[in-house]
Amino acid sequence: MSKNKKINADSLVSFVRNVCIFAAFILCWSLITTIFSQKLYDLDICLQSDCIDFFSNKISGVVKLAQFFGGVITLIAALGGAIIALRTYISGVDNSNITNHIAHFSMFRDFVNLEVSKRKKISPDSVDIHLWYSTIFPESRNGNLTHCDLYKKKLEEIKEVIEDANCNIAELTGKYKYQTHQHKMKKSLAKIGIAINNGPKNIFIDIEFEILSLIDSVNQTFIGECPELCQIERKYS
Repeated sequence: MSKNKKINADSLVSFVRNVCIFAAFILCWSLITTIFSQKLYDLDICLQSDCIDFFSNKISGVVKLAQFFGGVITLIAALGGAIIALRTYISGVDNSNITNHIAHFSMFRDFVNLEVSKRKKISPDSVDIHLWYSTIFPESRNGNLTHCDLYKKKLEEIKEVIEDANCNIAELTGKYKYQTHQHKMKKSLAKIGIAINNGPKNIFIDIEFEILSLIDSVNQTFIGECPELCQIERKYS
């Protein structure tokens, strides 16, 4: 970005310089042709006020032309300077957004790693922190650190998987199609970057609880208003 700003500034300076050279050439040509057409070269050198006024009247057209070119060059320089200043400001905002994004993501990553380390049944490799973060904050690179509503919908899907298992459990025997539940839970968690493997029912339930508590911890810290998944009764546990 800084290289582009330098190129733009150099291009503006080069353009203004070329306009100045062109203007100087035209002015010199106009002055010379005026002097020769009106034979001003035959006049004696005179620095009196009347002489200066006389000479000024003779080359008044050249003076007006010089004023015109001066105004054009000033306008070009002013507009060019304003454009470069605007691009510099936009570049500064972009750099600030990237810096904030990196800082926010680093804080999120460190927090998730810390929370995972507290839960022995969750492998660090099973959590895709980049995917989880980008799911919550898809506009982070643009400076928008507001959580995405789509992420809340994904949380609702996880909640529905739990409630669906609760609804399908047999009241008398306490049995349910745990393989179907595991498949649905695995699919829902994968959408936010968390992997969970199929396994024996009790082991899966324990891992599921730790994952739900991890999600709750992250949500409470970085989002706020979200359903607490751990507070949902799991009749199958």
